[in-house]
Amino acid sequence: MSVTCAQVVVKLCLSPICETTRQGQFRVDTELLRTFLEVRSTRHFGKAAENLCITQAAVSARIKQLEETLGATLFLRTRNNIQLSSEGERLVPHAETMLLALARARQEVALGGSDSRQLLIGVREGIWCDALQQKLHRLLASEPDLVLNVLSLEAGEIMQKLLAGALDIAVLYAPPSVPELEIIAIGALTLRLYSSGKRSNARLTAAQNYVYLDWGGGFSRFHARHFGDHAPPALRTNLKEVATRYLAVHGGACYLPASQRLALADTGLAPVRGAPVFSQPLNIVYHSASPQRELIEAVVQHFADVKA
Repeated sequence: MSVTCAQVVVKLCLSPICETTRQGQFRVDTELLRTFLEVRSTRHFGKAAENLCITQAAVSARIKQLEETLGATLFLRTRNNIQLSSEGERLVPHAETMLLALARARQEVALGGSDSRQLLIGVREGIWCDALQQKLHRLLASEPDLVLNVLSLEAGEIMQKLLAGALDIAVLYAPPSVPELEIIAIGALTLRLYSSGKRSNARLTAAQNYVYLDWGGGFSRFHARHFGDHAPPALRTNLKEVATRYLAVHGGACYLPASQRLALADTGLAPVRGAPVFSQPLNIVYHSASPQRELIEAVVQHFADVKA
């Protein structure tokens, strides 16, 4: 693991004290970063304090200390509303990368005396499906000493972590071409329009209680081409669970994986006859200079021929 991923913005320190070094660099307690990310997630100092099991005053003090150390305002505070500043937005990926690097270092130290092999896998939000889950089960059954950490992340965040060395493998739809990264096609994602009730008209279905599930840029262009003149959807989300649970309660229509036809039938959803079908390649991505390249390539073979 490259040390540079932990030095993007600040140098990590296990001490609870922030201090400035003689070279003018500063070290920040990781708990300050953890608190920053919790406030960013909850948008509420009280809820962040509850989740971190500390007082609200401690949360405020930590954020103030981090802002003073960085010399920037991280949150814009108005009544009943807390939003990230532009500086706070820029800090998020660095804070996440540093905490992830520290957690991984601790894990590697803990397992250093064992024969375990380990990989950190980033998966684009909404991409995980039954086909990938089955591949995962077979991989772990055939590699009992392999330790995996699978995280759901946004596509942009995945690319940052891959290039920083904070991820070993990523599963993506259409990764950008970057010289340092190896891209291996492992299958395809096929989406069909599913609907509650017996409807055969795709145009009618999309106009009635339609849920737009974000499957990335390729799907967005496909959707605009076929449904661009339709009324706005009842719900937009990039979380498949949100979409399917909404449909289970309210009914409607949504583009979902063709491979899940039987499971979706149990919830009252069926493919719409005559609706356009979307398909795009599914890829595994990893850094070509990874010290775990041999292990990564062995793992990639287990995920070949995915039909999502």
